[in-house]
Amino acid sequence: MTAPNAPLKFWSGFYSSCPKVYLPGTQFDVGFIFLSTIFFCSLRLSIEYFYANYHGFDPENIRFGDITSSSTSTLHSLILVPSLLFALRDQPYMPAGSITNAPQYYKDTVTALLSFCTGYMCYDFVFLLIKGGGTILPADIPFVGHHIVTSLYMSQCRVLGAGHISAMSLMCSGEFSNPLQNGHNITKMAIQLTAENTFWHTIHPYLEYIFAAVYFFFRAIFAPVQLSQISYHLLTKEGRKNIKIYIGIPWIIMIWGIILGSIPWTIETWEMLSDGLEVKYHKDYDYGPGYEL
Repeated sequence: MTAPNAPLKFWSGFYSSCPKVYLPGTQFDVGFIFLSTIFFCSLRLSIEYFYANYHGFDPENIRFGDITSSSTSTLHSLILVPSLLFALRDQPYMPAGSITNAPQYYKDTVTALLSFCTGYMCYDFVFLLIKGGGTILPADIPFVGHHIVTSLYMSQCRVLGAGHISAMSLMCSGEFSNPLQNGHNITKMAIQLTAENTFWHTIHPYLEYIFAAVYFFFRAIFAPVQLSQISYHLLTKEGRKNIKIYIGIPWIIMIWGIILGSIPWTIETWEMLSDGLEVKYHKDYDYGPGYEL
């Protein structure tokens, strides 16, 4: 048996050393999800402290929450995407394949990565509730819907012991542009809080353009090809053997629904590309109520 590479060795060792907390009457471990949620909540609070004390950003300003949220999301992606790439390289690429015959280190790595991402979704839901004063604001409903769909997909992969390759490949491509997208979210808020000769103003035009290019490629070009392949595998005889058709069809609807739901942002990034380095989100941009300059 081939020895695991360093990232997989880390994730499998970390997961196996953590306490297991099973849902009553099941073997579904939620302990790592809980620990990941705590990790991201702590990370968010640390980031808030950093921006308030070392960058002088006002915690009472509505933009502060956007900046700290995007910073946390960026770190989540920077940790997750390289780990997913190593995991996807370790075993044959079979989107609807079973994990039954995979080595234990790989099973633990997959569980850890899916749980880690689910923990991020749980953290974000908690802070969206805090942001809304105990309720979810209408503008945040699409994000909650995304979190529910992706968490359901990942959890079903774990229960079925199959489809994990499709989940990880979708996570990888979906999160690949996330650091740029959230970096752009940070700079477009920061330029409204800082003087024009600062770092934020310098990088913002370039970051907006690079983000737009990467996001457009993955959503408009890469995603349709990837989703078509995954949909095909779920509908094959082998795919239906591992993942029953009454589960596979909802999966197909969910993954295409997420991409179709991102069409407005995909169109927006095309417009950004068409504008070149003339930024859409300039320092005087009006983001609506609460964001008045």
